[in-house]
Amino acid sequence: MTQVESARWSEFAGIEPDGNYLSDDDRQRLLEEYFFQRAVQVYLQALPIVNVIALRDGSHGRWGGGYNVLPIWKQRMDSACRVPTPNADVIYAMSYLDLAADGPLVIAAPPGILGMLTDFWQHALSDVGLAGPDQGKGGQYLLVPPGYDGPPLPGGYHVLHSPTYNVFLFWRAFLTSGDEGPETATGVAALEQTVIHPLYQSNPATWKPMQFPDASGERVDMLFPRDAGFFDLLAGFVDYEPVDAIDLRLRGMMASIGIRKGEPFEPDARHREILDAAARLAPQLAVALSTTPDSYPGRRYYTGAEKRHWLNGFPDVDENFNAGTYLSLDHQATFFTVAYSASPAMALNIIGGGAKYPSTFWDADGEYLTGANHYRLRLPPNPPARLFWAVTLYNPVDGTMITVDGHPIPSVNSLDKRVTANADGSYDIYTGPSKPADSTDANWIPTNPDEGFLLTLRLYGPTRAFFDQTWIPDDVERVNP
Repeated sequence: MTQVESARWSEFAGIEPDGNYLSDDDRQRLLEEYFFQRAVQVYLQALPIVNVIALRDGSHGRWGGGYNVLPIWKQRMDSACRVPTPNADVIYAMSYLDLAADGPLVIAAPPGILGMLTDFWQHALSDVGLAGPDQGKGGQYLLVPPGYDGPPLPGGYHVLHSPTYNVFLFWRAFLTSGDEGPETATGVAALEQTVIHPLYQSNPATWKPMQFPDASGERVDMLFPRDAGFFDLLAGFVDYEPVDAIDLRLRGMMASIGIRKGEPFEPDARHREILDAAARLAPQLAVALSTTPDSYPGRRYYTGAEKRHWLNGFPDVDENFNAGTYLSLDHQATFFTVAYSASPAMALNIIGGGAKYPSTFWDADGEYLTGANHYRLRLPPNPPARLFWAVTLYNPVDGTMITVDGHPIPSVNSLDKRVTANADGSYDIYTGPSKPADSTDANWIPTNPDEGFLLTLRLYGPTRAFFDQTWIPDDVERVNP
């Protein structure tokens, strides 16, 4: 018997009608299988939406909502905040705007930031700051809701028409170097210059005062559900947003599992049980794809004589995962299972601008990285990052930072003056459950012995040497402690 013949789905394919009709038992089993398969695909295709809904709900539950509330991780984001692949080496500020509640909104973006505004598909409305139309000088952006039919819009703004009422605001400011490690004060001060207000409130006295709560060290869960609650969040989105916010084919798939605009989503106990099983399986499928090197085209960064185990985060796709003649559904699902916020600057190849994120699940021998082992990542001299580089460790299943007692930030970056280089200008970054003898404290990232991890190398402002591959990072090598 072949693997296909022995696989679970062969049981259903082998069902035979009796007298041209299915038995009641077989018919019911097939209907439930159909519902289950449809729910799995809805989950995977709607991940970008529920991913950011979970961010919003976690934030609102802890710091409150409103266009004037902009939480800032003023001492850097750390592992206490459960979000997918956060960056500990910039200063985050994230907010969630509702154009149905507040109408068109004006956003005064501060100078010197790297940011974006996206709809709730996480499709970029615009980069903001250094990679945006204000070119890092600061600028006035006007968010316009879908179906806007109000007075003519005034000039003087970067006008952005959102297809969803909900909009995600994501600012990042840069750390500065200090004698005791990276410092945040300058970046925080820049982020706190943000002003957001309704377009048609001309008197500043009527604006809600901006609030900038410090989110650092706060234990808050902002991860999307891996149970039937996922579909509850999705149903709420479908009911709130305009019909055009989701294409009709996906709406049809959602309708077949009971999610229809204007109708209550009330699955019975048996269907809810199936939804729960689908929500447990779907992210596992995405993880299986993401931890398979060639699961979709072009994933490997280095395939020539200098073959390495590093993966390309945006292989031959744009920031919306369009691959020319098709939408790369596999890539979209794997990305939003462990990450969020794709922007044009992340997908484009801009020498000296944007950022690149080579990542790996494997050591030099092709074995999965595990916290029980000690590893060394050697970065050759002159890492090609005009602004800075960083190395961070993540949970490969959900993208959260690994959590090690006493070490809330599992990252090393070049802005830290304590990080030491070798005599030839290369850098050795170590990971492991104990500090190797050859490492300094600043060059070592602690790990948990019973957990695997994903390692990401961030290059901010990648230079030509990265693109022409005259500079290639070594593979992660296992070493003795």
